[in-house]
Parts: sequence; structure tokens; C-alpha cells
Amino acid sequence: MPKRIAHVIQSFLGGAIIAVVVTVVHGESFPWVLGAGLLVVATFLISLRLLADDRIITIAGCLGLLVTVLILAQRSTGGSVLIAATDAGNVWVIGASILCGLASAWPHIPSNRAR
Repeated sequence: MPKRIAHVIQSFLGGAIIAVVVTVVHGESFPWVLGAGLLVVATFLISLRLLADDRIITIAGCLGLLVTVLILAQRSTGGSVLIAATDAGNVWVIGASILCGLASAWPHIPSNRAR
């Protein structure tokens, strides 16, 4: 049980770190850097889904990613916003949400050990 809790925490923190990095750079060279960021998110979520026997680890990664994106999208005290309401910001928020939904809903793929 402690190992499972550690995996959930690591997955949450991994999603949060990826969200911070991609949020900071998503507006640079609009289609290319954002596409690469969404590819990193998809790879992270697919790897969690394939390597974990449990869906809760993938959901924790999704929660870390989405909670961080939503926190960074809020207007700060000084009035600045990291995720502006531009095409890049909308694609980043909606794309990350869709990828998280797909990864969380994807059916269990049995490993070679289970066969």
C-alpha cells in the first residue's frame, strides 16, 4: 500500500511539472512548441496507462496536470496571466483536458504477465 501511495504522489507531481513547463513555453512559436508540449503530455499519460496496473495512477497524473493548468490560468494579484485567451492558450487547455479524458477512459490493456 505505501508503494501505491508513493506512485500516486509521483504521478501527480510528474503531471504538475509537465504542466508548469508546457504552460510557460506554450506561446512560443505557436504551432510547433505547443504541439511538442501536447506530444509530451500524451506520451506521459500513455506511459502511465501502459506501465501501471491501476487506473488511479493515470488519474493522479491527469489531476496533477489539470489542477496545475487551471491554477496557472488564473489572473494573479498583479493582473498577469500565464495562459492568455488566445488560440495557443485555448488549444493548450482544451488539448490537455481531452488527452487526460482519453487516457483516463482508455480500457485496461493486459500485460504479458497476465496472459
